[in-house]
Amino acid sequence: MRRFSVIAAVALTVASAATGVAGASGPPGVPERQDGQLRPAHPAPQDDAKTVTLITGDKVTISSSGHSVRPGKGRKVNFSTLKWKDHLVVLPSDAAPLVARGLLDERLFDVTQLIEWKYDDAHREDVPVIARTTGAAAFRISGVPAPTWRSGTLGLAAVKVPKSDATTTWQALSGGAGARSLAGGVGRLWLDGKRMPSLDASVPQVGAPEAWKSGYTGKGVTVAVLDTGYDPAHPDLKGVVTHGKSFSTYEPDVNDHVGHGTHVASTIAGTGAASGGKYRGVAPDAKIAVGKVLSELGGYDSEIVAGMEWAANEVKAKVVNMSLGGRDDWRLDPVEEAVNVLSERTGALFVVAAGNEGPGESTVGSPGSADAALTVGAVDKQDQLAGFSSRGPRVGDGAIKPEITAPGVDITAAVPGTAEGSYGAYSGTSMATPHVAGAAAILAQRHPDWRGERLKSALISSATPHTDSNAFEQGAGRLEAAKALTQTVVAIPGNVSSVLRWPHEKGQQTTKAITYTNTGDAAVTFDLAIAPVGGGALPAGVLSLSADRLTVPAKGEATVTVTVAADGITPGAYAGVVTATSGDTVVRTLAGAYVEPESYDLTVTTKGGEPGQTGWVLAYNFELQQREWIEVRDGTGSVRLPAGEWFVDGTFDGEQGKVTMAWLPSVRLGEQTRNLTIDLGAGKEVVQSVDDPAARRHALALTTRQDHGEDYIGISYFFPNEERLFVVPSQAPGLSFAVHSSLVKAGTTPSPYRYDLYNSAEGGLPSDPVYKARKADLAKVTVNYRGAGVPGDGLALVGPYGGELIDTPLHVPATVVHYRSPVKGLKWQSGMVLLDENGLGHHSADSGREITGRSDTEVWNTAVFGAAPSPYSMRYGDYLQVDGVPFSDSGAGRLSRDENASVAVSLAKDGKELARKTCEPPDGAICLPGTRVPAGESVFTVTMSARRQVPYAALSSAVDAKWTFRSGTTTEITPLPMLNVRAAPQGLDELNRARRSALTPIRLLVEQGAEPPAALDGARPKAEVSFDEGKTWRAAPVTRVHGQWTALVRNPAAGDFVSLRLSADSGDTTFAQTVIRAYGLTS
Repeated sequence: MRRFSVIAAVALTVASAATGVAGASGPPGVPERQDGQLRPAHPAPQDDAKTVTLITGDKVTISSSGHSVRPGKGRKVNFSTLKWKDHLVVLPSDAAPLVARGLLDERLFDVTQLIEWKYDDAHREDVPVIARTTGAAAFRISGVPAPTWRSGTLGLAAVKVPKSDATTTWQALSGGAGARSLAGGVGRLWLDGKRMPSLDASVPQVGAPEAWKSGYTGKGVTVAVLDTGYDPAHPDLKGVVTHGKSFSTYEPDVNDHVGHGTHVASTIAGTGAASGGKYRGVAPDAKIAVGKVLSELGGYDSEIVAGMEWAANEVKAKVVNMSLGGRDDWRLDPVEEAVNVLSERTGALFVVAAGNEGPGESTVGSPGSADAALTVGAVDKQDQLAGFSSRGPRVGDGAIKPEITAPGVDITAAVPGTAEGSYGAYSGTSMATPHVAGAAAILAQRHPDWRGERLKSALISSATPHTDSNAFEQGAGRLEAAKALTQTVVAIPGNVSSVLRWPHEKGQQTTKAITYTNTGDAAVTFDLAIAPVGGGALPAGVLSLSADRLTVPAKGEATVTVTVAADGITPGAYAGVVTATSGDTVVRTLAGAYVEPESYDLTVTTKGGEPGQTGWVLAYNFELQQREWIEVRDGTGSVRLPAGEWFVDGTFDGEQGKVTMAWLPSVRLGEQTRNLTIDLGAGKEVVQSVDDPAARRHALALTTRQDHGEDYIGISYFFPNEERLFVVPSQAPGLSFAVHSSLVKAGTTPSPYRYDLYNSAEGGLPSDPVYKARKADLAKVTVNYRGAGVPGDGLALVGPYGGELIDTPLHVPATVVHYRSPVKGLKWQSGMVLLDENGLGHHSADSGREITGRSDTEVWNTAVFGAAPSPYSMRYGDYLQVDGVPFSDSGAGRLSRDENASVAVSLAKDGKELARKTCEPPDGAICLPGTRVPAGESVFTVTMSARRQVPYAALSSAVDAKWTFRSGTTTEITPLPMLNVRAAPQGLDELNRARRSALTPIRLLVEQGAEPPAALDGARPKAEVSFDEGKTWRAAPVTRVHGQWTALVRNPAAGDFVSLRLSADSGDTTFAQTVIRAYGLTS
């Protein structure tokens, strides 16, 4: 059915545009959050800066120090940023209305998701999209390649938009400012997202051998397996696979490099040849068509849909197995649509995994959420629901999903040949799904004329429920292949769901029909009942039947209606099973009811604005953990929402670069409050200025935060130009406001100075947001940006901790005078980036510091660039992970990474390597091997080797390091006690060069651990020096000077570089590092 609205589906945390380090703190008005533990399997390094080019051509750079946004060439737009459920969404002002209208996929601006799927600039040069096309000429835009795939059946096309042309493409697509629809023959645009792969005892468990005895083994039936491919050499699949085609961009062959597809295919129709017949599939005489749509990296939506069309239209498979999935929401995505359309047009049955996101409610993934899909959950060998198996109700309308379960725990089936043998035991709904697909093949052999809907209904009708699980968890119950084969009566459809919208007037009801079809030679009379299963609640009267007894004639059919009534029923989702019983014959049908809670159409109207002014509104509900978009056009917009307390934020674009922001806190949506009016004419301009007539605003970032108990909402706005920002004053407890502007010298790039002004307010949006700063009252920070042996270009970044980092152009070496607001409790974060012609480079950041004096200095990009302590070298239980950070500058507390480096890091114990990771450009910024290690305490060795050859750095061309340390099992995330030595040569010039023949003192800081690293004054470091890039070495004397370890090096009279070897030993831990070209030499 078509879903009509959103019900609470996901936990919501909307915060500032930042990814601040846990435990950080800041002043009022700067959103920060201490939200949860680091997950040891895939932690994000502290300064792992990633840049993402959006479909609009705008670039977002994100790291734990914050994020920055650069508009595409020639674009005059502002940006809104949301952070919810740990996802950062950056919306350009000309895209937000189209997202609000549902024409543009929000995932196109979900920076976190784009990075997770490796759609960032380091990994790909285009933005993959799926377009709803409106004609043969659709998406014929200059500079954009032709679609890589087009579906006439579905009216979809897959296109890869070059990031280099994204701004031009967006201008053609968006139709210009204020457009109500997309242009270029495109009706709707989605991100081409990714999906991931979601028997000896299990085959008898579902009754397959009984079906075989009757002569039904799937013979003559083709089942398509859309998965990771298969192993053509596996004995169990010899002669079984009759079709094979790869749709995967990553792996164009059909060979299975993962093992998942082989396992799934053999569960359906494996012959068991490698096990003497022990591990036969459910339908051992069926044939398999392998459509490879997944790889180790997952699969694109467009590739999956192309595989579905191939399976249904070309192969004409009766059954299509899809043991894959992704996150579902209330909107119909392209893969769900393909399931529904292809099922209707071809009669194929799509059997889809529910997902492995249990045990929470409403966790069934897409495309298992599609109406036509037969959605499969997992049980163990005792028919108990697996803890990981995703549950319903379906997001959006409360429908029952999954509809059936099958064995999915420790399932033994074929895997690509390994040293361990030809079989492996896997768990997941991916393993349950092929059991059902195999049973469907057996049933299709018995009834070759049946379409997918009837096969689906027959399998649901014959399932056996478990008493410990309700219908939202297990559907009708566990698969019974033999019963499905022999049962002559089928109820169609097998799953009926209904929605009753508020208001629930007396007598409000809706009905759905269930038709019983009898293929037998004798009439069957059933006793009918409707009830919950497995402890589910079903209030009296919410679901009822038109009859309690029904006779289905031989070779005929009879119908009963299910009525859903709301009288006296508490709103919510309900699940029941209609049971038709005749002797030993039991036919089951799922019946769901969603009684909508008190809900209203919230209407937002503006006044006092410009004629035809457009905007978008976000409404948030803390209790329901829900957010909704509202498009406001021609002064009005509406959306249906549940009653309750809502917080409403609106942004409205006007003429001549005027943007107005309004915040309506604590709106009690109900019978008396359904219409909101926003007075745009009351907006007050936000202005930050300084008494320097040459200073011009470079960018402005505004953040609002609404606290609500332990939760909060925060929204940031970023204006990288001179657009005028207005706020509508409001008073609201818990609402804070902060604004940060960066000003530079007009007409000069790079600017020799910059101002960073910060103001905040509590209790609402201010009525007079005009802030005039005096230069004499600001803290002066003189910042020296050095070059790493050569000049270079890049960016300087500054912002309040956890907030928007505003970047300004930088050419090194340079001295830039910064003037910053000295706000008590405010930590200013700084950073810099040196870039190559591809926008990749060396990123450095600090963790922020409060400015306490009127004058200060900072030096960035200081040699020696080498290893540094990382908080992501850690142990959690017996999972150990090490982080090689080879190019950090010598400043204490700083971490630096280079995307253009080649890095290899290994972890060993007792001389045996446990883990190794090699990272080539552009992945050199992060190299994090991790593995499980033996329990208890052991001594470990970490080695790191890093190389770089880049236009912006002539120093630290090679860095090699080795650590030994002792580590034991932990009960919490614990930094590893790794030693480190930072080297800071004194007296270097602006390119990090010392004078030839001069004596250079090198300060040596011995550190251990991280967060923060502790100085170990008692561990005496050693130093060696080379003047021939490591061919020969000599000791450098190390002495204690003014409480600081210092090595003394007499520089040679000739040559261009000095290389260093550093080491330290604290007894339990050791460290050794070699840096080639540690610093430069000059005359």
